[in-house]
Amino acid sequence: MTSLPSTEQTTALDVLTEPRRRYLLATLLEYEAPSETDSQSASEGVSIGALATAVAGLEQDADAAVVTDEQSGRVRLTLVHAHVPRLVDAGLVTTHTDGDAMTVAPTDHPTLEAEWVRSILADPTGESFPADEATLNRTLEALRSSRRRTVCTALAKRRGTVPVSDLAATVAAREADDETGPVAVTESACTAVETSLAHEHLPTLSAAGLVEYDAAARTVALALDAPLWQADWVTEGPLAAVAEFVRHRAEQSGAVAAPHDSDRTTADATPADEPTAEVAPTETAPAPTTGSSATTDDRLLWTLARPPAGRSSSRSDRVPNTPSITEREER
Repeated sequence: MTSLPSTEQTTALDVLTEPRRRYLLATLLEYEAPSETDSQSASEGVSIGALATAVAGLEQDADAAVVTDEQSGRVRLTLVHAHVPRLVDAGLVTTHTDGDAMTVAPTDHPTLEAEWVRSILADPTGESFPADEATLNRTLEALRSSRRRTVCTALAKRRGTVPVSDLAATVAAREADDETGPVAVTESACTAVETSLAHEHLPTLSAAGLVEYDAAARTVALALDAPLWQADWVTEGPLAAVAEFVRHRAEQSGAVAAPHDSDRTTADATPADEPTAEVAPTETAPAPTTGSSATTDDRLLWTLARPPAGRSSSRSDRVPNTPSITEREER
């Protein structure tokens, strides 16, 4: 299991935010395990034409066989002139050119070994993400900034709504790696962070649904129901600690409600016509005005079985004093 430093997390998120780069990397990783009918592997490189066709197919949500040359050609231009160079700069792929032919191959970069990155690339269109792909793109875009990731982590340590000024002090302290706490941060540093939070980072996080930001009241809270916390890749991703906090909060809420529901169920399950040890039959049901002697004897037996005032009504006290049928006949 590979954990990435903050700078590499930023690079990974920058790469994954763009759908075409996700599709390209996902296609390369698919070639790592070639089928029986295809002996080519990603380590040997994949032609830019094949990559363009595969990416166009993912964008059209269609089989590569039905992708037109025009669609593939447009995608190829952006791959060659924008996305492949970006991936080369990040150290994630290498290229080989032979005349007009270009092949692309993945590297052994730690980013491609990270479990959460692999999880995203296994589902590059976000079909298993608990929201649409546009929300996935906004979420990844929002998390590109290390400051926005710090904001989410800081909010996970607080309950409820937090003033932006307090959040700014915490973020400034975390970024300065100052263990003495927010009080050690200068006022000017807090003001600068607060301004950036209010005008840039919090609106971006709010648009992605990760926080609940009230610009008028200058308050913010972590959005506990954000789709991100339900995504598999976040478990080992850049906000794993925040996701753990959200799960813990949900478990706490369930634990509080459970005893109450259990008690109510037990109480509701008690038969209404079943007398307790402290209540005589005449208190639970009207005594019959007529009936057999057996009914009269039963009432007499219950009355005699009741303990005297001030005496325990436990079963051990009650049974020895209960007269038998023979004793009542002798009386």
